[in-house]
Amino acid sequence: MKMLADENLFEPIIQYMRDMGHDLTGIRDSGLSGISDDEVYQLACKEKRTIITMDKDFERMVRFPPEWCEGIIVVKIYRRPVEETLHIFKKVYTTMRNKDIRKKLVIITPEGWRVKRKNKLSFPR
Repeated sequence: MKMLADENLFEPIIQYMRDMGHDLTGIRDSGLSGISDDEVYQLACKEKRTIITMDKDFERMVRFPPEWCEGIIVVKIYRRPVEETLHIFKKVYTTMRNKDIRKKLVIITPEGWRVKRKNKLSFPR
C-alpha cells in the first residue's frame, strides 16, 4: 500500500510500516516539514497515498474526505512512551486488511480500530 506519513507520526511506526512492505513516504523525509494539513492532504490525493497521522484534525471528513485520497488512518494512542505506542499500534494494525482502509477514515486506539462514517443528517418530513 502507498502511504504518506504525516510529520507527527512516531519514527518507529514509520519504520514498522516500511518493514511491513508499504511504500511509505514521510513528510519529514521529503523535506516538507511544516506544510499545512491541507497540503499534506493534497499531496496524498495527488500521489494516491493513504495518510497515516496522529493529527486529530484529519478526522474532519468534510474537510478531508478519505474517498478522495486512498484513505486516512488516525492513530489516537497518546500520552504513552514511544515503545508502548508502537506495541499497541502493531497489535491493532495486524488485525486490519487493505480493504478495511482503502478510501475510508480509520481510527486506531488502544482498544482497537474503527471506521468513522460521515454523519447522516436527517430532516423532518
